Amino acid sequence: MNYTIVHELPGRLRIRLSIPKKPGIDLTQVEKTLRDVGGVEKAAFNGRTKNVLITLNGNPNTKGNLLRAIENMPLTGRHKRGAPAAENLVRKKKSVIKAGAMLLISPLTPPPAKPFIALYGALPIIEKGVRSLLKRGLNIDVLDSLALSTAIGMRDYRTAGVISLLLKVGDYLEEWTKDRSRKILTEMFRFTDDHAWIKNGDKEERVKVVDLKEGDAVIVRTGGRIAVDGIILEGEAMVNQSSLTGEPLPAMKRQGTMVYAGTAIEEGFLTVKALSVGGATRISKIVKLIEESEDLKADVQSHAEKLANRIVPYSFLLGGLTYALTGNPAKAASALLVDYSCAIKLSSPLTIMATMMKAAKKGVLIKGGKFIEKMADADVFVLDKTGTLTEATPKVVDVIAFNGYSRDYILRHAACLEEHFPHPVATAVVKKAKKEGVVHDEEHADVEYVVAHGIASRLGKKRVLVGSKHFIHEDEGIAIASVEQSIDNFAANGHSILYVAIGKELAGVITIEDPLRDNAQRFLRKLKKSGVKRIIMVTGDNEATARNVAKGLGIKEYYAQVLPEEKTGIIKRLKDKGHTVAMIGDGVNDSPALSHADVGISMKQGADIAKEACDILLLDGNLLNIIDARIMSRTALSLIKQNFGYIVGINSALLGLGLLGAISPAASAFAHNVTTVGVTLNSLRPLRGVN
Repeated sequence: MNYTIVHELPGRLRIRLSIPKKPGIDLTQVEKTLRDVGGVEKAAFNGRTKNVLITLNGNPNTKGNLLRAIENMPLTGRHKRGAPAAENLVRKKKSVIKAGAMLLISPLTPPPAKPFIALYGALPIIEKGVRSLLKRGLNIDVLDSLALSTAIGMRDYRTAGVISLLLKVGDYLEEWTKDRSRKILTEMFRFTDDHAWIKNGDKEERVKVVDLKEGDAVIVRTGGRIAVDGIILEGEAMVNQSSLTGEPLPAMKRQGTMVYAGTAIEEGFLTVKALSVGGATRISKIVKLIEESEDLKADVQSHAEKLANRIVPYSFLLGGLTYALTGNPAKAASALLVDYSCAIKLSSPLTIMATMMKAAKKGVLIKGGKFIEKMADADVFVLDKTGTLTEATPKVVDVIAFNGYSRDYILRHAACLEEHFPHPVATAVVKKAKKEGVVHDEEHADVEYVVAHGIASRLGKKRVLVGSKHFIHEDEGIAIASVEQSIDNFAANGHSILYVAIGKELAGVITIEDPLRDNAQRFLRKLKKSGVKRIIMVTGDNEATARNVAKGLGIKEYYAQVLPEEKTGIIKRLKDKGHTVAMIGDGVNDSPALSHADVGISMKQGADIAKEACDILLLDGNLLNIIDARIMSRTALSLIKQNFGYIVGINSALLGLGLLGAISPAASAFAHNVTTVGVTLNSLRPLRGVN
């Protein structure tokens, strides 16, 4: 395995491992492998940052032995995905290749072999049409089957080959889109580690995650991901719960509180009693919700297919009436060859494709035509707060000094302590000091990080503390009553509070917020102007924060402290009332709601599972691109309807001429094909002006 030495001091190494995506690595073995190296005293591995902090003894050979151990660290293969879907996609791809090859060699094919080759290529489509006729009556599959049969019956084998190829290409693209929408879903939610550690008496035992059972005492260390839903038996830790709640900052967890599978420990150590394991965990239920909604989406027909299917019975009726009234099979063939649905089925996907290409140029990836239709019709938008309306990057709002201390003094020493730790809040404090030009030279003693509480050090003879209210007031006994009302006012505005104590008194507080996106207000104004009836904000954050953000953006409806399944419930209730719902979110916790919404929208910078679950992906994270997508979607539907009018008008005229005997079947077919080409060119209008 490759590695990079990030930092080195006597007896101390920080190394970043270059862990490959495939075949992968058993992360639970990293610490054990390194601790087994002679001369290594401690090894702490962070699975998310891929950094390992190693403490060595004074033996000069230890470092070399350690690096060799890393180079030779064993890799293990990941689980393979189920094969049926992949095999189906490959099968359809081969079918397209075969149809294309047969069409290319058709000019060289001996005449006696042409009907057999044409029938071989058309047979799967004809069979599909027969099955559809027996099950659902007349639809586009039946008409496709009859069009192919008619072409073969009239010995127009090249036309039959072209129709077969186009239909198979469409079938393959549909399957490919469906496969992409579900791709790596299981891998995204599968734990990075296949194993976990449990307490067995006085010893720690390594077991497979799938073998965990209720009642097990599961041990999780810094950088580890919790594998069960359970209650903490011992230990304290800062737990990143963004996968469930959307909170951008880690939460302090201690004995007696609940933690959930899929959340990660940023700092600390926990022993968790497993209450729910495997498929019973909350994160597993999220997976189930997404899979169910994907199955529902697979049955929805696109706008173009609906238009085409409406015409099918009339095509059959006209062909039958023509034969009944004239007894002339040539005239009946003219009616069938002038096929309304053929042009619709060809031009509409091209309009969709052209719109998708234009949208991509504008920074919007739309995953299918049906989502263009839903985007155009959406009358309710549900928006996640963190990372969607806000930047999800903590920012210092203000520094307030108490008890005779100055503001600069508080910011200087807080930044001096916080720069030793890579937490988002610490980074925000250091950035604030840098922005204001506050120089923070090292004047303090060694910095002690008190896990899940805060930072402690000494400045001269006085003890300096930076951390939460629990750390400063409850643990350290620092009085805050005299300024508590002022602090509560900041909290009421949705700000997080960082306390600074010097000696035995509160010296100041630092207020922190997650700032709104610069274009959030403009986006909401444009969204309302586009005809959206309701805009609803949902967030896992507390009531005060949610209220403050909603007020700042002029959002009247919002829900705070919402879990993933509750977001999905909101979407379902809106849909049950007849609304077409668009959901915007970028976190793992948003994925079920994104899947259940009529159209789910996410950011490229969001969680991988959100990017896979969504129907529309913003490639540069610009909310205003959603407005562009909505305009382009409405333009596409208007163009489809315009083409529909052209197709019905021109082909109806051709049918009339054919019924009167004014044109031959060959001329009718030619005119129909010219019309189809013209409508096809019109379908590509969205691409004009796109570089």
